[in-house]
Amino acid sequence: MIAHWHVTLLVAVLLFLAWLWRPQGRVSPGIWLLLAGYAVLGAWALWYGVYHPEAKEPARLAFIKPTVAFWLPAIVLFISPPLGWGYPIKAIFGTYFSLSNKAWRVMNLSFASVYALQGGINLLVVSEASEGNWDGFKYSMMMNLIILTLLRLNFVWLDIVSRVGIYFYKRIKTMLS
Repeated sequence: MIAHWHVTLLVAVLLFLAWLWRPQGRVSPGIWLLLAGYAVLGAWALWYGVYHPEAKEPARLAFIKPTVAFWLPAIVLFISPPLGWGYPIKAIFGTYFSLSNKAWRVMNLSFASVYALQGGINLLVVSEASEGNWDGFKYSMMMNLIILTLLRLNFVWLDIVSRVGIYFYKRIKTMLS
């Protein structure tokens, strides 16, 4: 039987190989901070879920985890631009969109605000609601985040598609005249 640490080592090696094969480019400190934070959250999950299952995670801590998971990216997204670490949101959407720095700043701040708001609302619900209500709330907040992301992408895509459509319309019009 394979030990749990073997699986973790295998995943770490695969991630390292993926890192070596990535397109070479400078990675901003904001991205490193975000990756380090998610590594800590992953280690936390592995510790209680795989490596030390007999150690029960404190019950209240389970309710606070979504707040930590929401506030971690919020903090990184808020502090990265003033520190000169770039816009971490650009690492996610930058390969698909070519936006101005002003647009990246707005997008970065928007996502940071949504994450901060969701973490705060989670704390409010944890303190006021029952466990069943909180569980449903947790999943609805995840869906809200997905919907907000899709709406933002929709508006960006609509702008891009309209610009491309106008460009081709003008080109065809000049070719036919």
